[in-house]
Amino acid sequence: MSKNRNYNRILAMVALVATVFVMLVSTVFIVEHASHRCDDEAHCPVCALIQQCQNNIKNIGAGLIVAATVYMVVYAMKETSSYMSGQSIQTSLVSQKVRIDS
Repeated sequence: MSKNRNYNRILAMVALVATVFVMLVSTVFIVEHASHRCDDEAHCPVCALIQQCQNNIKNIGAGLIVAATVYMVVYAMKETSSYMSGQSIQTSLVSQKVRIDS
């Protein structure tokens, strides 16, 4: 069980590093070729790469927003569930085993 957990952590870190690397390289490529001018944009490989880099940033950015939202919802659910105990809200004196002396 521990090996599987460590494997998942390593795999998650590799995926995170790859995602950050793709975003960084895409941004650097767009910045370096910001002043690129060409006559035939349909057949220009630089224009095609710039378009692909813009798509990478847009898609990964949208995915990061979704991942951050999911993380915050899970975190909020975890925090609220930690405040709640296992005791039922609808308790009675019998369920609490309280002796009533009057």
